[in-house]
Amino acid sequence: MKIDERIEQLVRDALHWAVKRQPGEFDEALKMFSDEPTRRSAMELLVAISAFVSADICAGRPSPQQVQELAAEVAEAEAWSSVTGGEVEAFLSAVLTGRPLSGVLPAVSAVVLAFVVAASLLSLRPKDEGEWWFNYLDKVEAAIEAAG
Repeated sequence: MKIDERIEQLVRDALHWAVKRQPGEFDEALKMFSDEPTRRSAMELLVAISAFVSADICAGRPSPQQVQELAAEVAEAEAWSSVTGGEVEAFLSAVLTGRPLSGVLPAVSAVVLAFVVAASLLSLRPKDEGEWWFNYLDKVEAAIEAAG
């Protein structure tokens, strides 16, 4: 997957506010995804990030039990966003099985979930000393692009 630099920066900006758990700034950042092509490109990137980081956290493709555990952990950590464990589980299950999100979640919910879940997974994943979520995101994006 080739990552569009403009979309990448917009996604990183929104992820920044989601990681920092700043709802006002996060909502403002989400306004940058108002047109369909931008939103679609951002969703493709966020889905790829969530799938990659989930597999990294679980040391391979997550089992349904691991998805359920990750979903509960994300929902608890991101209570500021009002996402539920069930929504996160539905999102991750769809992402990890390649099912379209449109059949699982309303479009507005899917966009917010995509950002909140990706941000949470990026921050939850254990990192080396001195490594921040955005350093890890650099590695994730390089792997996504390398995979095609």
